Amino acid sequence: MLAGGGFGGWEIASHPDQRWKLLNKVGLESESDFQPPKSGAAQVSGTLQSRYTGAAMGWTISTPSGGRAPEAILFCLHAKGGTHRMAFDDIRVPDMAAHVGLAVAVAAVDGGLDSYWHKRADGTDAMSMFLHEFVPLVQHHVGQLPQGVMGWSMGGYGSLLAAERASGSFRAVAPAGPALWLRPGDTAPGAFDSPEDFYANDVFSGIAALKATAVAIACGTSDPFFGAASHLASLMTFPHTQIFSKGQHDGAFWRSVAPAQLRAIGPALRLTPSA
Repeated sequence: MLAGGGFGGWEIASHPDQRWKLLNKVGLESESDFQPPKSGAAQVSGTLQSRYTGAAMGWTISTPSGGRAPEAILFCLHAKGGTHRMAFDDIRVPDMAAHVGLAVAVAAVDGGLDSYWHKRADGTDAMSMFLHEFVPLVQHHVGQLPQGVMGWSMGGYGSLLAAERASGSFRAVAPAGPALWLRPGDTAPGAFDSPEDFYANDVFSGIAALKATAVAIACGTSDPFFGAASHLASLMTFPHTQIFSKGQHDGAFWRSVAPAQLRAIGPALRLTPSA
């Protein structure tokens, strides 16, 4: 039974690709998918020794190919069970951006396998690591540019939380299949430490903070998080983009909607599509 989000409490397998391959085998993979041409975007990677997580967090920053200078920074937050490489190896965000003609630096950092991108009872704080350590690191590499944030599943929730917590820092947010629940009792095991933790990190009550932010929320209609994502969108009494179409909670759907999300948030990031 799929109730309240997650697959019986299991949001993502030990690695996201494992679950998506399983869905494909049993015929549940999204019918639509999109694989853009390879763009040749340059990448640099490293590790960040974080005082907020007490661990070395891997990261990658890509810049457009052909010597084109980035006009904005797009931060990407990965799903449960994944790493920062999800943005580059699975969703292929740099290639998606090049396909729609947007010159962006794409930046992603490890957030922990199941941190849900917020402060936890064990003392780790992936959100503070992201906002106070990784964002400045990326700005040091590529400069002070307009910023947006996108993410998938756990990272979709995290992108919304980041955009609400630091609304002055991000001009756009593009969550896909965000892992959202309406009640603490419905959450996947380990997503929150307690009901109090759930409410302290609730993105529904903070939605007004996004009224000056370009929002492009996407969710498949067969995604178990579709009901909660639809409810979140209904609370947006300000202009926004919602992409709710046939699809599952999987990489195929997230790739298929990525170009539309990027086109929707491009103007807010002052991006000018190339010819």
